[in-house]
Amino acid sequence: MNHRHVFRVKSLKLCRFRGFVSISPAIIDTDADVVLLTGPNGFGKTSLIDALCLLLNGHYYAERRPLVSYTAADGNGFHYAQIEATVECAGSENDTRMVTVRDNQKDPPDISPPDSFCPNGISQELAARCSFYYQDLLSKLFEEEDAQVRLLEFLRPLPEPVSLVRDAVKKARGQWRELVSRELSNLAGEEGLPNESTLNEERKRAAAAFRDAWHDLVDIASAEGGIRLPGRTGDWLFLIKSDNLRSGWAGELRNLAADCLALLLPDRTQPAPDEKPSLSLRLIEESLLELRRKAIGRISEAEEKLRSLLEDLPGDTVLLPPHAWPAEEKDIAAALGRTRDLEAQVSFLERLERHFGNPGGPDLLTVLVALRDKGGDWLKVPDAATDFSPPPPVIEWLREAVSHDLTGLADQLEKWQSRVTARRLELVQHLSDLQKTIRDKKALLEKYRQIYELMQQDLRISHHFKALIDAGSPIFPAELKKLLRSTGAKDNLLTAIERVRAAVSQWIQVEELDEKRKVALQRRAGYMQVREMIDSITGALEREAGKNSVLNSAILPPDDVIRDLQHMVNGVLNRFRLVDGIYPVRFEARRDKRGKAGSSLQVYAADDRPLSALSTGQKAQLGLAMILGLNYSLNRYIGHNIIALDDVTTAFDMAQLPRTAALIRQIAYASGEASARRQVFIVSHHEDLTNRLLDFLIPPEGRKMRILNFVNWTPNNGPMIEQREVIAGLEASERNRKKFVETLKSICLAGY
Repeated sequence: MNHRHVFRVKSLKLCRFRGFVSISPAIIDTDADVVLLTGPNGFGKTSLIDALCLLLNGHYYAERRPLVSYTAADGNGFHYAQIEATVECAGSENDTRMVTVRDNQKDPPDISPPDSFCPNGISQELAARCSFYYQDLLSKLFEEEDAQVRLLEFLRPLPEPVSLVRDAVKKARGQWRELVSRELSNLAGEEGLPNESTLNEERKRAAAAFRDAWHDLVDIASAEGGIRLPGRTGDWLFLIKSDNLRSGWAGELRNLAADCLALLLPDRTQPAPDEKPSLSLRLIEESLLELRRKAIGRISEAEEKLRSLLEDLPGDTVLLPPHAWPAEEKDIAAALGRTRDLEAQVSFLERLERHFGNPGGPDLLTVLVALRDKGGDWLKVPDAATDFSPPPPVIEWLREAVSHDLTGLADQLEKWQSRVTARRLELVQHLSDLQKTIRDKKALLEKYRQIYELMQQDLRISHHFKALIDAGSPIFPAELKKLLRSTGAKDNLLTAIERVRAAVSQWIQVEELDEKRKVALQRRAGYMQVREMIDSITGALEREAGKNSVLNSAILPPDDVIRDLQHMVNGVLNRFRLVDGIYPVRFEARRDKRGKAGSSLQVYAADDRPLSALSTGQKAQLGLAMILGLNYSLNRYIGHNIIALDDVTTAFDMAQLPRTAALIRQIAYASGEASARRQVFIVSHHEDLTNRLLDFLIPPEGRKMRILNFVNWTPNNGPMIEQREVIAGLEASERNRKKFVETLKSICLAGY
């Protein structure tokens, strides 16, 4: 890719890019110092600015997707967009730039050639922030809001020794991760249970399946059921462009569970901040069951409800007829009685386990072991005067105590306690299995009742169902499905819910295996000691390898760099009519409160108000000043001399217009070297403002201005553009120039 500095875009060819839908390229003459784009909303003006941003900076905003026009992506044979420009480089030499774009449904679009026009290491987003202003994306300019790239990271290049240290720490972190994974897998291997590494791989597969199924369910629920489920954007569980889970994936899962409960089961208790992933998944599963119940309730036809119920039954299930329901209920009641007995036994064993304990000190087993190990030494009392001799009764009791077989007593007590604990765990498992069986039987019996009721309600199939019952043979779900097969396709929402339920069930199995593995490992004191040391070292390496490391925190850009940028922004901001307390603004490097690593460059007004306290108009004026200040400060990194202002009516109201127009004239029509001038693209939707702005921006002799009037837009051909060139003003006499300067000065300095 040619990285020569671009001073002017002389012409554009846009084909199938956003609003430019035609398969034939739209050819636009932009060979002017100022290019004014006018016309109603929706006619393609912003699409042209987006094309310039992508061509010059290699950057697009996600809010602008899809980049390929809908007509191109919908089957006209061209599934890509092209942007081509003739540009003027140093020495007035012309060159050609071209970019091809192919959209992907979920992944970022393919842009070729992939390298941008930013030759000196500046990020594509930062280059766009320095040159392209969008009123609807104003928050992208400020690091306190939605800007993703930090200016401080660009302004403070690390010295080579620091970079070497940081790279060494990152390398050590990678090597340490591999070593820890390998050694802990060897140490943690437990018979009958997969090791940690295997479970991590299974967890990633389960999480990916859940992520995709949930994304589809959110779309289908909104489109077909009118239900707005908690949405999640991007790879919210995974690292960017990686198949590895984020460090906070369990927290993300808890947040989703909390959102699902708030929407579908508001009376349920929210998950605790340290809740295990398996419980978060079970809460999501319960929410899905409630969503499924509501979805079924929306289905008017009985066969759809029947189909959903039958899908939940295993194929070999035999439907119990009504006369068998009382016996089943009796079995359930008997099982409930057994659970009460088991609960009583578990409670009794828990009391036994605590009986020889001591909340305020050592338990009985510890006392016996201490007497066994130290009793003999305690009896060997040093010779001392009578006043300092131990009490004889204590010595006699101690001599009597150590005379017993303390080793045998301690062993007997320890074995007894182990036997009680083992029995309690056995009963707890048995109780859990029995409770699950009761829940399953209750749910199955309730489904039997619903199936019989719905079969009898539907007159089209009730007589077939009665024939099956009268035959006296066992009734299987497959037979009932045959009766429903001709009634239509399965509901899309229910299908999507079942996909998510299957993914959740798979993930729950992984988490329960991991919990069993951890319980087994907790019995191994050696493993826990090693794990504690490993976690400590891992935490230190993670902190020092990240953006919040001691090295990164200690190295900030020199004060004069930020001061110069601040001075330039204030120089532009002073051109606007501002209320008291805004000017001059100041920049401060502060730690990001949104949890992002590193520090951001935040803006404060003269009266210490933060950016969030400013009005939309004040933010617009500050945003324009920021763009111009950054553009002139970082111009040699950006790679071009183009500035675009899309819909700046908030900053360009009638009161601000003379001052702002004077500023644009200064940067676009300035005399001297071309490097000091900027080619300015202005998008205006306001007719009166456009006419006034045109009056103020009439070019002087030797400078050029063009108007692109977007007069219409059609689905087949895209924008219709009237392209005109403004006649330059004649050279003024010295007397008239002085008079004009005095007039402008009186306007700009007048109090409003």
